Formats: sequence, structure tokens, C-alpha cells
Amino acid sequence: MKRSLALLLAGEGIRHAGSSVHAVAVPALAVLYLHADPGQVALLACAAKLPALVVSLPAGVVLDRYPLRTVLVSTDLTAAALVSVIPLAAVLDQLSIPLLYAIALALGAVSTLHTAASVAAIPLLRGPGQLHRANARFTSVLTIAGTTGTALGTLLIATIGAARTFAADTLSYLASAWCATRVRALPAPDHAGSERKPAIREIHAGLAYSASNPVLRPLFLALAITGVSDGLTATLLPYHLLTAVDVGSTGLGVILGAGSLGGLTGALAAPRLVRRYGTGRVLVCAWPVYGLMPVPPLLAQPGPAWLVLLVGSGFLQWAAATCIGTTQRSVQQQVSPARLCSRVQQTSLWLTTGFLPLTALAAGALATVISIRTVMAVGAIVLLLPVWMLWRSPVRRLPAMNEGAR
Repeated sequence: MKRSLALLLAGEGIRHAGSSVHAVAVPALAVLYLHADPGQVALLACAAKLPALVVSLPAGVVLDRYPLRTVLVSTDLTAAALVSVIPLAAVLDQLSIPLLYAIALALGAVSTLHTAASVAAIPLLRGPGQLHRANARFTSVLTIAGTTGTALGTLLIATIGAARTFAADTLSYLASAWCATRVRALPAPDHAGSERKPAIREIHAGLAYSASNPVLRPLFLALAITGVSDGLTATLLPYHLLTAVDVGSTGLGVILGAGSLGGLTGALAAPRLVRRYGTGRVLVCAWPVYGLMPVPPLLAQPGPAWLVLLVGSGFLQWAAATCIGTTQRSVQQQVSPARLCSRVQQTSLWLTTGFLPLTALAAGALATVISIRTVMAVGAIVLLLPVWMLWRSPVRRLPAMNEGAR
């Protein structure tokens, strides 16, 4: 069991590092080689995220019908094939913006399904009483891999060029697929004596359970509101920091690096905090920390003192974010019955990430009508609503996790 979990985490870490290389290389390739304008770059980013809105809910049904290892390996191999098209098209002088759009959409759909499978595998591979810790390790691995991949992507673009950089992304998917084939402890779905229902009915069952459960309902609503707020604030934050606050590219890198370190800290600290203070207290205390951290960027002015404050706020926001993320994921995995766990999980991901591209586009549109600070301020105010909701809900009274339950 431990070996299978270690292999899964290794594969997901390598894959996420490659995806981070991809995230750096795509806009560089579009701008430097294809001379894309800002609108085309924004559409590329939207195309990569839009499949989450369409694929997240059906992914829960797929996970209930097919072995997780099969889903993990097949999505990795498909992703490797898709990414390898980019350098091949560059060699053949057939690379174009429409081709990048198509690959972004297809890769986004495959990645959404793969992520769903990897998250669903965690509860099946953890040891007794180790659910929250396993989720925390998963988040920690992705945080480290994301930071490493971003730095590696920047280095590879500078040394071998944007088009050739995608070879590293392809290799990461192949390595992830190999790791997934070595995971031996993932049981296949048990369909004995059960009749396969239409996919829409199975999706509805997951949504209905999420909406009726007294713990999941306020928790998922809080996550949905947080996702909308993040779309309004996080989309415009880099531009705001570079222009109005004048932090420069180095300052922005330091702030983002502090956020990554905070994310790692929050993920590692979450299980210990829950054991000491209880699940409900951790969630209702971490959420206001996360909600207040967009305020310093709104007030910031150019200068080293403000830069130090922004580094601190970035650290705290991401520490709170990963603490919330690992804790709420463990809660939903415990609360949900085994037959609905994958669909409940995907309901959560659909609410938190599915609407991000739409709210990001809305943020860009609003910024052309009103000031960027105003749009971000609205997002910051919205971000405080979940605090009030959770305080009035049963979530506040959740004790420390009984990880033997399920």
C-alpha cells in the first residue's frame, strides 16, 4: 500500500512539473514565435481551463465505471501524444494559433479526467488513520512540482527554445504513465448485481447527495463562492502588481515563490492542526485568513516595505488555501458513501474550478469598464461571504476526523 501511494505521488509530481513547464512554454511560443496578441493569449489560457466546466461532472461517472489505473495510464499516454504534436508541427512549419487552441482544449479535457482519477485514488491507497495526511502529502508534492516545473520551463525556453521545451512535458507524461502501471493496490469498480444507469442520472445522484448533506451543502457553496471570487481577484493580480504597484518581474517572482512556500507549509501543517483543534475550527479560522489576504495588494503602493508585506500576504493566503483544500477534501471523502465518492468529489471540483475561465473572462471585461482595483475589491468582499456561511453551518462544529470511518 505504501509503495503504491509513493509511486502515485511520484508520478503525479513528475506530471505536474511537466504541466508547469507547459504552462510557461505555451504563452512564450504563442507570443515569441506566432506573434499572438493579448486577446489570443487570453483565449489560450481560457481554452486550457474551459474543459473543467464540461468534463468534471462526467468524470465522476467514468471513475465509477472503469479501473482508476486504466484511466491514469490512458490519460497520460493521450496527453503525451497531444503535446508531442507541438514540436512536430514546429519542425514541419505547420504550427498555428488555431492548432494551439485545439491542443489546449483536448489536453484540458484529458487533464481534468486524470486529476479526478488521481484524487480518487488517494483514499484507496492511504493507510489506516492516514487519510488527511495522504491528502496533505499529495498537495505538498504538487506544490513543489509546480514551483520546480515553472523554474525548469523558464530555463529550458532560454536555452533550447519554446518549441523544444515541450519534449520535457511529453517525457513527464510518459514517466507518470509508467508510475501508474506500477500501482498495484487500486481495486476495479464492483459492478456485480448492479445495472448501469444513464450517465445523466448518475451525475444527478452525486449533485443531489451534495446538495442534501448538511455538511457538504454549506461547504460546497462556500467553495463555489470562493472560486468566483478568485476569478475576479487572481486573474488581475499580476497585472495590478506589475503596473500599479510596480513590483517588477523580480518582485512578482518573489511574491509567487512565497505563495508556493506558503502552500507547502499549509498542506503539511493541516493534519496536525486538525488533530489539535478539530476540523471545524481549522476551516472557519483558515477561511477568513484566506479571505483577508487580497486586501494588502489593494492598498499597496510602490516601495520595499509594501513588497515585504505582499510577500507575507502571499505566503499566508496560500498557506490558508492548501490548509482548506486538504481538510475539506478529507471531509468530503469521509462523509460520502463509497458508491458516490467519485461523483461527490467531481461536484466539488466542478464548483471550484469549472467556472474559473468564465469568471476570469468576466474580470477582464469588467476591468475595461471600471478600475482594476474596483474589480479586485468586489472579489475580496465576495471572498468573505463563506466565512459567515460556515460559521452558521454544522461545519463549524466538526470534530477532529475519525479516519477509520467510511
